[in-house]
Amino acid sequence: MKYYNVFAYNIGREINIRGIANRLLHKKIRIPWEEPLIIRHHDKSIYIYSFGSIVIVNPYKGLFNEVLEKIKDFIIEPLTVSIERYRIVIIENDKELNHIFNEYGLIEENYLKKNIIVTDDACFLYKVSLTRDIIKIIGFTLAQSLALERIEKDIENALERIRGILERFAKRSFLMRLKPAIKELVQVLEVRFQALSDIMILQKPELTWEDPLLDELYEELRKVYEIDDRFKAVDTMLENILETGQIISDLASTSREMFLEILILLLIAFELILAFIEFLF
Repeated sequence: MKYYNVFAYNIGREINIRGIANRLLHKKIRIPWEEPLIIRHHDKSIYIYSFGSIVIVNPYKGLFNEVLEKIKDFIIEPLTVSIERYRIVIIENDKELNHIFNEYGLIEENYLKKNIIVTDDACFLYKVSLTRDIIKIIGFTLAQSLALERIEKDIENALERIRGILERFAKRSFLMRLKPAIKELVQVLEVRFQALSDIMILQKPELTWEDPLLDELYEELRKVYEIDDRFKAVDTMLENILETGQIISDLASTSREMFLEILILLLIAFELILAFIEFLF
């Protein structure tokens, strides 16, 4: 058996792959958003995705830092690095296949007609050559998972902030300064719009449309990383942000209207007092 370790690193919100191609490859390119830019560093292929991730197969110690140093000027909104790891195993004969079934406790009947077996830990290729397209699909799914993890964190933080604003309104709506609250609400809603634009990375890569084997591999990997379930959870949180934002907006409008009404009443009362004083004296 042959083993390949695939590492995906999310390093920023976006990566300017055109700039990298221009500087490192000395050529201008235009590629689909789901396709990686592939550069060579020593004897390794580096897959760079525009939505903030890079993927490396069997990286040696220190390789990631070398690549990061090379492309750091093209990272848009750098983030704390998060890592996803997966393994590709090439099965070369029936004996090795039986060993895999026993070691991983797989039910043989479920995989008799399959040349690609996907589990939580590894992708097993039996009578299938490891191609660049297979690496692209695995790398793309890992990069998707990392990007989705980033979106999940952003939205959870946005939800906490917007709930804090709502609680402050509930406790002291009249005494609360509206301008800072509205400014904070706008910032939170910007996170929502950013997340909506990022969610396009969860779409299916065009590569899978042309090859049923790659399509099956991608669908199996999506199940492993629970992409669809996590997307539904993100979608629900986005709706919660929008609804809570609407509530805060309504509360702010109501508070402003009531404040103006109180000012008008105070002015009327002041005028009555002045008139009464003038009548007396």
